[in-house]
Amino acid sequence: MRCFLIVLALLINSTVLRSAQKQPESVSIIRLIATPEKYHGKFVRIEGYLHNQFEDSAIYLSKDDADHLINKNALWVRYAEKVQKQALYSEQEPDNLRYFDRKYVLIEGVFNEYDNGHLGAYAGSIKKVTRIMELTR
Repeated sequence: MRCFLIVLALLINSTVLRSAQKQPESVSIIRLIATPEKYHGKFVRIEGYLHNQFEDSAIYLSKDDADHLINKNALWVRYAEKVQKQALYSEQEPDNLRYFDRKYVLIEGVFNEYDNGHLGAYAGSIKKVTRIMELTR
């Protein structure tokens, strides 16, 4: 009986730890750019202005930075095979990721300080993006 309880306790503890690891850390783009070594390889949640176009798939600090292609204030975006998409005014998931182009969004993915995107022009990247959600004020 004692062995059974120990195994049960270890199993519960392992499950709790695994579920805690799946929760992204909410962080600003500024923090990722300023201290990339602190977040490298971590699952993060960020907010910013998205360009979702050919050779410019990036999340920018602001619309002004995106409009002027200030890439050092942006992170390259690479999507996972399956992405949870949430539109603001719709119960249904948008058909494709182009819906989020030129909008403020929240995304969740893994930060990589060494992958600087197209032509190495960005401050890092968010890879394996599993969630994208439209934001509004």
